[in-house]
Amino acid sequence: MAETAVPKITPSVLTGGPVDLSRVHFVGMGGMGMLPVARVCAERGFTVSGSDAQTSEGLEVLVGLGVTVQVGHGAAQVPPNTSVVVFTHAVGEDNPEICEARRRGVAVVHRSAVLDVLMAGRTAIGVLGTHGKSSTAAMMAFALDRMGRSPSYMVGADLDGLATGGRAGQGGLFVAEIDESDRTHIGMGLSVAVLTNISHDHPENYASPVDHVDAYEACVRGMRPGSTLVLNTDSPGCRALASRLATAESGLRMVTYGQSSAADWRLTDMVSAGGSSSAVVRGPGGLEFDLALPVAGVHQLLNAAGALAGLHAAGQGCFAVHHLGFFHGVRRRMSPAGAAAGVRVYDSYAHHPDEVTADLAAAYTLVGDEGRVLVVFQPSDQARLDAFGTEFGRALAGCDGVVLTGNTRSGEERSLRALAGFVSAAGGTVVAAETARAEAVVWAADAARPGDVVVLMGTGDLVESGPVLRAALSELTAAAV
Repeated sequence: MAETAVPKITPSVLTGGPVDLSRVHFVGMGGMGMLPVARVCAERGFTVSGSDAQTSEGLEVLVGLGVTVQVGHGAAQVPPNTSVVVFTHAVGEDNPEICEARRRGVAVVHRSAVLDVLMAGRTAIGVLGTHGKSSTAAMMAFALDRMGRSPSYMVGADLDGLATGGRAGQGGLFVAEIDESDRTHIGMGLSVAVLTNISHDHPENYASPVDHVDAYEACVRGMRPGSTLVLNTDSPGCRALASRLATAESGLRMVTYGQSSAADWRLTDMVSAGGSSSAVVRGPGGLEFDLALPVAGVHQLLNAAGALAGLHAAGQGCFAVHHLGFFHGVRRRMSPAGAAAGVRVYDSYAHHPDEVTADLAAAYTLVGDEGRVLVVFQPSDQARLDAFGTEFGRALAGCDGVVLTGNTRSGEERSLRALAGFVSAAGGTVVAAETARAEAVVWAADAARPGDVVVLMGTGDLVESGPVLRAALSELTAAAV
């Protein structure tokens, strides 16, 4: 495996080891990967505390559950009787709370080790992959809940309200979105793994597409005895992994899904239009049923097929297909963000060229013959731009016009100019490249017209610009009257 730049925080206990969660403290608790884990801990009855650089509505929800939340970072934030301090690699080794825990001899563990402990003793269903993890995991949790299974779950996105990505259910099933970005998926004790796809991502931590396959192979070979791996056979990376596992005695049961005629769970007649999607699903043993989702995008049909195959592998039959007909998606995955002046606004978390392409395809199913799709795109970081700039340009060239804007990690004007050059070289239209997001959305409002869809796309603070965009659209309409 190639040498890569995984951040160097050394945990006291590795995934799979004993962790005392009785009095747990989370550093950076407001992040979408940390907050749902903290919520599950609180609902399990553990004493939970944590800190973050700033407050948020999600953290206020945790306060309502009895969690102690501190704003800012400092040694005094770590309670005297803390049993374990939890970090992600977004936290630096020099964080004062990490340093204080080390000084006191308090165990310091990665979030993945806490999740592994929470899943112990349950049927652990992990959802992994470069794209689609949040939606697929949310579909499984949603369906199980409607089926009366009372699952526990951890999803890195809100399902139906603030801080709703985590729940400590009473049943024996635990659905978890498993993050691969820093290789902490390796060592997770899973009963069923749904692998949505494998492609090159996280260039700061992975050297190549093969590097990703290596890491996933290490992950799945460490699953629980008698476990099942569910693979998207449409993904070249997944096929490469399946080939490796087939040539050696892995002890895994493999199940495939996708559009391929060789898939165990095959999708045909895939259609997405007017905000909904449908397909025919054919499963093993002659199973066949209609799949209908009230969300846009054929990629969501593939996510649903993975969810169905995973639930079937976990012994839950095919009853979930009916319940998915009521699944309206998770927040920031092409979710509606209001409308003004005849223009509809959507939030998208897309931050990889493949995700941009998928969400743009979904957006075009929402507009009529005369409507256009405009995008305000906020890159997540410079490393991603350096690695995928050309691919981002090709993907963004697929919309009718793009406004580029920055954030605290990739807001330099020269970076946006370079990305604008990639979009233009691919035949796309750059409306503006504006570092300030408040100004960027005004550019988008000025370019939009009734019948258009504007997509706010990116992982950063651009999501907060929906009200600004709608206000700008309304003001322009009023000025034109």
